[in-house]
Amino acid sequence: MSGYADSDVELQSPVDQWVQAFNTGNVTAIVALYTVDAELSDSGMPRTRHGQREIERWFTLRFRSMPSNIYTPTSQAYNADGEIRITWTLYGRGPRLLGQAWLARPFQADGVSRFRLRDGYIYWQEGTYDHLAVLRQIVPLFRWCPAALARLVYSFYMRLHGQI
Repeated sequence: MSGYADSDVELQSPVDQWVQAFNTGNVTAIVALYTVDAELSDSGMPRTRHGQREIERWFTLRFRSMPSNIYTPTSQAYNADGEIRITWTLYGRGPRLLGQAWLARPFQADGVSRFRLRDGYIYWQEGTYDHLAVLRQIVPLFRWCPAALARLVYSFYMRLHGQI
């Protein structure tokens, strides 16, 4: 009956595998779930990522700067077009400010991710959440400054890390 457990893993949807790979920070496993020409976008990205190479660079930065994030699905639905929609809560710690782990502030965000599959692989994914609220949890100073300034600082951070 041990073969049964192995077949369960094989029967997991690519979206379930994505959640598992995200929660373990496994960039290789995540990238393997996308088609070569996949598109990935979310509220925290300054632009859509196209193809496995850009997706790999995005998740490499994300896991390097925020290694303790846990993505917890709260519901999953399928629409008539085959799109998979997951409502989730993300718990984690922000980037290490000044390289210091003790300065990484906790945050929580609720959001929705939509996935479209082709031949068992993700070819399109979009995540939506209140990115400004996350920034304000990570950097308390952002709570009192205009939203445009918080976005400008985030944009500088992304440019510094080659993500724009």
